[in-house]
Amino acid sequence: MDNKLRRISVIGLGKLGYPLAGCFAAKGYEVIGVDLDPRTVETVNLGQSPIIESGVQDLLLKTEGRIRAVLDPRDAVLDSDITLVVVPTPSGDDGTFSNQHVLKACEAIAGGLADKSTYHLVALVSTVMPGSPGGGIRSKLEQASGKNCGEGFGLCYVPSFVALGSVIRDFMRPDYLLIGESDAKAG
Repeated sequence: MDNKLRRISVIGLGKLGYPLAGCFAAKGYEVIGVDLDPRTVETVNLGQSPIIESGVQDLLLKTEGRIRAVLDPRDAVLDSDITLVVVPTPSGDDGTFSNQHVLKACEAIAGGLADKSTYHLVALVSTVMPGSPGGGIRSKLEQASGKNCGEGFGLCYVPSFVALGSVIRDFMRPDYLLIGESDAKAG
C-alpha cells in the first residue's frame, strides 16, 4: 500500500471488520469504522471492542486512539483514502453467496465517491462469488457515484482467509495475499 495513503475506512465492524480495523490502527493508520448499529459505533468510540476475539484487547492498546466509528459511510469515504468492505455475505442452500449487503454498502460508499474530488480505492474483503467484483459490484459503484472505475475510483478484491479465534494473527501474518484489481493503480 502506498505510504501516502494513511486514512482507511472499514465498512462493517463485526467479527472480521473490527479486528481488521484494529490491525490497521495498530500499524499507524487512521481508521474510521462504519457500522449500522449505533451501539457498536458507541462502543468503538469509547475505546472498547464490540466483539470477542482472541488478542483484540492487546491490539486495542496499540491503536493509540487511531480508530473511531461513525454511522454514515459517506462521511467515512470523504475522510479516507481507502474503503474496505467487510460486510456479511450469507451463503444460500445452493452454496452461492448473497451480495445484498455488499451492494447496499457500495451504494452508500458511492454517495461519498460522488462528492469526492480525489481518487479513492474501494477494497472488497467480503467473500463473494467469482465475477461479482467486476460485474454487479463495479456497476453499482459506477452507477450510484456517476464515476468510472479506474478514473475516479479503483476497485480491488482482497479476500481474507482467516479463522475466527485467530483473526488478528491471520491478518497480521497471512500465509499469502490474493488481490484482484480493476486496474494497475488500484492494485
